[in-house]
Amino acid sequence: MDYSYTLTTTYHDARNPKYAEQKKTSNTGRKYYIALNEKIGEQEVNLLTLELNGIDQKIYISIDSNFFPIWYLMRIDKLMPAIQQSPEDLFIYFQSEWFKKEKVSRTDFKPVFTDFKKQRKRPFYHFGIELPLEGQISKEELEKNLLKTWELSGCIREKLIEEKDLDNQGNQLLDLFANDQSRQDSIQLLDHSYSLVYGEAENYKPKARRQAFSIYNQDQLITKGYIVYFEIDQTISPNQVLCVAIEGHQHMYSNVRDLVLKDEVQWWVKKSFTTHHLDNSEVTRKAMELLNDHGIETEGSSYYVGTYRNETKSFNKNIGVIKKELVTASLLFAYVSEKLELPDTNPSTSSNNVDGGEPGETPISGFISNFSFKDIYETIANSQFTFSIDIIRDFHLNLTALDDKHFVILNGISGTGKTQLCRLYANAVYGLDYEAENPYLTIIPVRPDWMDATALFGYYSSFEKKYIITEFLQVLISAQKERDKPHFIVLDEMNLARVEYYLSDYLSAVESRKEILLHNREDVTDIPQKISIPPNVYVLGTINVDETTHSLSDKVLDRAFLMTLSDVDFDHYWSTLDQSVKSMVSNEYDILCDLHYDLKSFDLHFGYRTMNEMVQKLVRNKELDEEFSLDSMSALDRVISEKMLPKLRGDERIDDLLATLKNKFEGHFGEESQSYGHIKRMEKELERYGATQFWR
Repeated sequence: MDYSYTLTTTYHDARNPKYAEQKKTSNTGRKYYIALNEKIGEQEVNLLTLELNGIDQKIYISIDSNFFPIWYLMRIDKLMPAIQQSPEDLFIYFQSEWFKKEKVSRTDFKPVFTDFKKQRKRPFYHFGIELPLEGQISKEELEKNLLKTWELSGCIREKLIEEKDLDNQGNQLLDLFANDQSRQDSIQLLDHSYSLVYGEAENYKPKARRQAFSIYNQDQLITKGYIVYFEIDQTISPNQVLCVAIEGHQHMYSNVRDLVLKDEVQWWVKKSFTTHHLDNSEVTRKAMELLNDHGIETEGSSYYVGTYRNETKSFNKNIGVIKKELVTASLLFAYVSEKLELPDTNPSTSSNNVDGGEPGETPISGFISNFSFKDIYETIANSQFTFSIDIIRDFHLNLTALDDKHFVILNGISGTGKTQLCRLYANAVYGLDYEAENPYLTIIPVRPDWMDATALFGYYSSFEKKYIITEFLQVLISAQKERDKPHFIVLDEMNLARVEYYLSDYLSAVESRKEILLHNREDVTDIPQKISIPPNVYVLGTINVDETTHSLSDKVLDRAFLMTLSDVDFDHYWSTLDQSVKSMVSNEYDILCDLHYDLKSFDLHFGYRTMNEMVQKLVRNKELDEEFSLDSMSALDRVISEKMLPKLRGDERIDDLLATLKNKFEGHFGEESQSYGHIKRMEKELERYGATQFWR
């Protein structure tokens, strides 16, 4: 591995008058390195690196490693002994920026590493020596220092090679599951039989794949989830992990690299629950009892998955059987913790619980927030949704520009992902995927009958003799107690009611920093009499503008950042679909995109939700038996009439649009088609009344 091509390019650019001035201050080309790596499986481990650093004016000779091998070796207590055994003249550096190396002493190494881990920083590490970059150095002297560093770093190199070998074996183990070709099976749950259907394992974030599964009762979807194969769980674990998540909750999370440490290992997974409103010991007892009833061996609070033999790289059970048992166990865990209700069954633990609990499946002691834009952007960019860096950056700056007030409103046509962006961002701050449950995110649908501040802050009911608490107030109280945790509130479709009516107390308090009076009763002890808006509350609103909504007053607009999301990128959306879907409806998709372009010129276009639902219906039609399915153009005609045209309305300004659509519908579907008939009728209404709409 070397840097010579970049260095050569920079040198030539510096001699080019067009680029010479800007290259004078560029760091590019001021660092040259060449590395000796050993390939182990599909990855490489660095054995020695020679670096000429023109910024520091030093020569570095070292072994280099990214953060995760260091993390793993620290976790199993193998790195510190190797460091202590290394000679004192072997220096240790960490590198959080490309050109900046910082020395760390052996004494400080562990606490500095621990701080990096807690702060979710992932610097590179270097173990070696440094020389001044000045004058000339002879070939003999350079060779001498290379050999010296090789000998000094022997203990470190040995451990890094061992780690990479274990990493390779762990990835091979994950491949057994991810590459399994099982696609459909039956599953027994609580004396009921269901269908278990797997999707393809797909990349969904760096160093991680996931495989969707769905549970059906005949043709009715009961629930769905994912088996996630982490080569590295970058937030939680530096090694291979397999987990099962159902509807955003992790119900199984296991470190599988431990299985490759010995010749033969029995795989037992310890299960614990930390629900808020249930007796967790009773929940655990019930869970283990159900596992036994379903043929899964248990011991205490652990359950047996299988035995892995390193020599043959195989389990004592078929991989398909193991996957089904893991899904079965996770479904039962979701059931006993009241996160999943199965048809015709009622969990015995539910009699005294209304709100349900939260299974404690995230294997970290607490949620850690991180407002680093780089990390947030990478998390959102690796999701299934389509948002440009301009939108994500603007949203981030609008939310974080002010220290004590965070209020952003998202405007745009329906289906452009306004609510999804709010959830994506809030989850990304905590390093969570979109589907994961985030206890610091609350989405509140606004109702048209919200007329005053009690809709958000609650009120004392003289009839019920208690304070009626709302979700909004619950978040404020929680935010007061956990000042170090950002709390996100999404007011969905917030202009269905008059915003300045129900949000007035919040707007006043967040500007004046004064407390809001909730009640003045001495007998109410669970709710404070007054409450302020803490600076760790982030309020996000989504709005649509149509005849059912209200406009925003200047009072609201003056206190919020208003963003508009109306542009859609259907090219990216199309790229995320399976090839099988593309091959079935590519012609229809091209027609829909063409019509979308026509509508966009008149601000009557549609969003991702509408496009996705139209595509899905067209696909489902083609999956029907030939004797029952519509031909492609008839199905497209129907879906356009049902999803695209109902929002079409306007005055004489859309006359040209109607003419264009009529000509295209006639060419695609003929004069007897539904779409053509609707447009012809709307043209007549426009000519007669001066305005028209889809609805009659």
